[in-house]
Amino acid sequence: GRANWQASSPAGRASMGPIAVIGLVTSDEDRRVLAGICSRNGWHLLFADTSEEARSALDQLKAPVILCDRDLPDQGWRETVEDLASSPHRACVILVSGVVDTYLWDEVVRTGGYDVLAKPLREDEVVRAVRLAWSYWKSAAKRAVNSGKKKSRES
Repeated sequence: GRANWQASSPAGRASMGPIAVIGLVTSDEDRRVLAGICSRNGWHLLFADTSEEARSALDQLKAPVILCDRDLPDQGWRETVEDLASSPHRACVILVSGVVDTYLWDEVVRTGGYDVLAKPLREDEVVRAVRLAWSYWKSAAKRAVNSGKKKSRES
């Protein structure tokens, strides 16, 4: 597949640190836009061509954020979002769609997804969504660790 790491530049790095992002997006234009956004923000980006590639990348990289296209070549978006979001790593899956409405957002959340981004991708919206997802993922991971410590103290 076309899965590959995009070089990330240190320019524009905020206190967020490098965020690993998996881009399961099908259009060359969306890939180009995402590569630029990730590079400018110092994030690591790995593209996947199929849901299976994205799952494999997630298992290896433990990326906290996945941008998932609504139109996928190998399976429906609902199944893909559910599969990726329910992985042991609990990544935040953001659906990328040409059509965005309340019904779609509700469906994404119901299947375990985190958010929906409209196409064409706009840098300010992508940055906001990825940073919020990353913060949410970090706090959820911290809560899981803390509840694990509590349980081990109680036993």
